[in-house]
Amino acid sequence: MINLPVLAQGDGPRNLLWSPKNTFAFLPKWMSMNQNITPGNVLIKDADLRIDAFPLTLVYNFGLANRFAQVMVNAVPGNVSGSLSASQPSLPAPHLSSSGFADGFIGFKIGLVNQPALNIIEYSQYEKKTFSMMFYGRLWYSGSYDSAKPLNLGSNRLTFELGFPIDLWLSKDPKRSTWLEIYPAIHMYTSNNNPLFISMANKTQQHALYSVENHLSHNFTDKFWASADLRYQYGGDLEVDGVNQDDKQNILGGGITAGFQVMKMLGLNASYGGIIVGDNGAQSNMIRITAVISYANLKKLQKPE
Repeated sequence: MINLPVLAQGDGPRNLLWSPKNTFAFLPKWMSMNQNITPGNVLIKDADLRIDAFPLTLVYNFGLANRFAQVMVNAVPGNVSGSLSASQPSLPAPHLSSSGFADGFIGFKIGLVNQPALNIIEYSQYEKKTFSMMFYGRLWYSGSYDSAKPLNLGSNRLTFELGFPIDLWLSKDPKRSTWLEIYPAIHMYTSNNNPLFISMANKTQQHALYSVENHLSHNFTDKFWASADLRYQYGGDLEVDGVNQDDKQNILGGGITAGFQVMKMLGLNASYGGIIVGDNGAQSNMIRITAVISYANLKKLQKPE
């Protein structure tokens, strides 16, 4: 969960599923990306960037009007380095680096179709419906930013993300489940009224970006699972002082993820992904390792009716 162009997976598999109420989760991650897309999700054809980020996300699941609900808060320490071309071709593109925080978010989910608020016992006994859907909203806040620096982790703007994750359960066997997660979303950006000094601009505005994230997952054993991941995104072209930069993103990324449940409260997974097809010379590849540490408040358990 990071406002960086993780083009193969987005949030990653199992982040779009509903869960029992009265449970907490902490998700520390390590992500390493090589690409020509900035941490603020702007495509720069001649950039060559290495981004290392460590997203930290705290999650709480609860019930709201008898529906599954979830709140999240996220912070992303990290660093970025590489070369970034200036707006004037005559200027050199030296090796640059920056550290601090990338954009983080606060988020909210609520079940809309076939996602009731259930405790752990009820959830384990509930026969999941073939189709379920939730609403997912996030407000991304800017990370570290200094307009005097040519390269930053933060974007100096807000991002509003709205989407409707869909889960399609393709197998009724709870121990060998197969399911498809589909997440269409729109990302809308406020203006950056203090652009980078090297841009020599007074204002930049990124147009809306549309994305569809997909994960086909299967439980091979009680503890081991894997998924095939795809993510398509379109739009997000940048406007500098009212002039469009002709850098619209039209990108399809793909990857794989494998996970292992070490113990009831700890799961680990690793992902690899990259761009399969992309316009405007878009390039990206990513490695990600995630730990999922969960905790259930057993004192609030209620016997199923």
